[in-house]
Amino acid sequence: MPLSRLLLFLLLLGPAWQGAATPAPRPHGAGEAVDDGFPAPAVDIATLLTDSDDDTVPDQLGERARVRGVVTISPRTLSSTHFSALVQDDSAGIVLFSHDLSMPLSQGDRVEARGVVGQFQGAVQLQEVEVHRVGRAPLPEPVPISARRAYGWSHMGQRVRVEGRSGGVSLNSFGTMQVTGDDGIELTLYFPESAVRDFDWEHYPRGTQVAATGVVSIYKRTWPYDGGFQLIVTDPGDLAVLAPPSPQWHGWALWTALPVAALLALALLMFLLAQRRQKTRRHELATLTALSTAIGVPDLDREQLARRACDILTAYGIAEAALVHVFDGRGGLQRLAASSADPARAINFDLGALLQASDPGAVASAPSLEHRRLIDQSLSTQGLTLLAVHPLPSLSGTQGFFAALSSRNRRPSAMQDRTLLSAVKLLALALENSEIRQRARAEQQELHQLAMTDELTELYNRRFLDEYLRVQLPLTKRRGGHMAFLAIDIDCFKPVNDTWGHEVGDRVLARVAAEIRHCTRSGDLAVRMGGEEFLIVLADADVDDATVFAERLRELIQEKRFEDVVPGTALQVTVSIGVAVFGVHGESAAALLRASDAAMYLSKRSGRNRTTLADDSRRDAPASA
Repeated sequence: MPLSRLLLFLLLLGPAWQGAATPAPRPHGAGEAVDDGFPAPAVDIATLLTDSDDDTVPDQLGERARVRGVVTISPRTLSSTHFSALVQDDSAGIVLFSHDLSMPLSQGDRVEARGVVGQFQGAVQLQEVEVHRVGRAPLPEPVPISARRAYGWSHMGQRVRVEGRSGGVSLNSFGTMQVTGDDGIELTLYFPESAVRDFDWEHYPRGTQVAATGVVSIYKRTWPYDGGFQLIVTDPGDLAVLAPPSPQWHGWALWTALPVAALLALALLMFLLAQRRQKTRRHELATLTALSTAIGVPDLDREQLARRACDILTAYGIAEAALVHVFDGRGGLQRLAASSADPARAINFDLGALLQASDPGAVASAPSLEHRRLIDQSLSTQGLTLLAVHPLPSLSGTQGFFAALSSRNRRPSAMQDRTLLSAVKLLALALENSEIRQRARAEQQELHQLAMTDELTELYNRRFLDEYLRVQLPLTKRRGGHMAFLAIDIDCFKPVNDTWGHEVGDRVLARVAAEIRHCTRSGDLAVRMGGEEFLIVLADADVDDATVFAERLRELIQEKRFEDVVPGTALQVTVSIGVAVFGVHGESAAALLRASDAAMYLSKRSGRNRTTLADDSRRDAPASA
């Protein structure tokens, strides 16, 4: 049977293949209660067919919906094994499909149906439906259109009337007829198995001018679904003869034309071969262009790059399934992405586990013939074979593998081979560049962190403090907010260095800094000013808030025993704190720093281990304390 006719036949029987996709709902008949879990009221069918981005996939794919319409093709006409019917409202038509529903419906029945918006072989369906018969209505009047307009999405699911000359007829369990319109466009008429015996095919010889009334439908195995349109005709009265075929040529004229026809056929054959090569080349270039565009988006991670590459190669028919495995940090192969042209097919295949289990030493190189045999054995249980497997090269060797799978045991065509090799090079380069960018970002972040923090205490440094105050002080003044400065100095820190050494002194600084970090909030800023001096900038803190916070911090450090700083000794330190508040002791960074520093030195002169609030005297602080 010609492939095009076989594809048309599978349109209506195809939903049976979806049996494992979703569990079948409980069938409903007329008169049963309506489940409020679906949206109400019913929506126009045209809304479910909306495709705003023109990718031949409906915007509401996977959403639940409720529709009302008139049955234009009954279930018993379309399928004997599953419930499959066509309904139409004033806006458009759609397929109702269910695995288990058993409900007799006839043309003209007015029904309400609810289900999930799906798509199979291009046709938009309301899948796993529950249907209620709500009355009877006349069939929608067919819309007169040309064959060109029938070959598109604008009249999907609607009853239309198309005129043209009949072509070849194919009869099997179902029937097809090719009709060529006045615009030169050829449209396929599809006659379901249940209707074939009702037609007298001798009435429609080739060249007969006919008028066909039917429902526009589509069948295509792979995305994008921009082809495979047809007209479903179910009643002999819907195929009317308008004019008989034109008279046939006399026999002698035919024999005279044979040599000319042979030359023309030869020329046409050469032209078709050239067109086929050109079409193949265009397909190859279109695939690689789409791949370059998809993985050329900046800031994609490795998993996103691999996923896009697999999706492009399966969507353009280069492979029916594709997988990408990469090496992890321990030298093992991990699956990064997988994609299949059939969304219902799950690719349960781990290339890395298979290669490492058979010959771990050969994983870094291209798989051998023995590896390919083992791979085919593993894939055979899923109805797949290995089409091609290629290593993903990098500057340091092999970063992983790309595998293309097929549902038939065959070698890749020349076009597939070229496209896969080019795709592997593009993907390998994109993966390596992504890894380089990721490392560069990590190093840049690390350098940035080092530039604005103190390495010993991990607090912010003076440079970051200046940038912070340059932005925050004007904001605080404009908003009328509060901000407090706490100058902190470790008391008697020089004897610690002299007695225990600078290494112990550094440990003490780190422990005090940890206590400061623990006490501050996320909106506060803790800074090491140098030596044993620290500064805390408290956000939204007035005089009372800042004084209470300073006392709590001072008491916490006083009570702390640093037992791990000096072995066998519980070291204790205290701090002196000076407090200055924005708007009370100054409004500039320099004034607030001077005021808090002066108050801190006043705490030291007053006996250390205390908190002092800055005053308006602004006395010069001594050089040391």
